[in-house]
Amino acid sequence: MSTIKVDTVQSSGGGAVTLTSQEAFKHLLHFNHQTPAIIKSVNTSSVADDAAGEYTVSLTSAMSDINYFILASCNFEANGQSDARFNHSLNRDNSTGNEVAPTTTTYKVGTDDDSGNADLKYDYSGVAGDLA
Repeated sequence: MSTIKVDTVQSSGGGAVTLTSQEAFKHLLHFNHQTPAIIKSVNTSSVADDAAGEYTVSLTSAMSDINYFILASCNFEANGQSDARFNHSLNRDNSTGNEVAPTTTTYKVGTDDDSGNADLKYDYSGVAGDLA
């Protein structure tokens, strides 16, 4: 078996290597909506705290169209609290229940617990698709 060790992989033209038959995340976000603060992110220009349990994520680099994949997870509201059901809603206005269509640079996240809209401590999201 051979071992290849490298520090940097570039295309023959000196640019980024193209992945074949694979998809990499183009955006990742770890967000604490209670503070609110971005804990760690990739390709995130900002997060707007729209309301309780609702925020809008802005990407630094645009996606090629609005048909990208968004994956989201969240949990934990307060210490000592029994396990509640935490939910994400994507591209929805929590106060009206209406759709808020994503753009190539933004998507909306809503979070709630058993009692309604809630700012959660551990919000994670990622976007896969093609950059513009």
